[in-house]
Amino acid sequence: MITNFEIVGPYLAALMMSLGALCIFIWGVFSGALIGGDDAAKRFYQMEMGDDGTSEQRPREPGTP
Repeated sequence: MITNFEIVGPYLAALMMSLGALCIFIWGVFSGALIGGDDAAKRFYQMEMGDDGTSEQRPREPGTP
């Protein structure tokens, strides 16, 4: 058994958590869970760029000449 667990313990815990995160990432890649994750960002970008018309196309605010 490890005699200096108060020194080695945090490193073992960090190693276990990082291995768990790696396993979850690999599962996500192989199961296809990460496919299409940026579709929402692309839709938002296209909406914002679609609203960026010229001043003639934009509706005028009340009170502007």
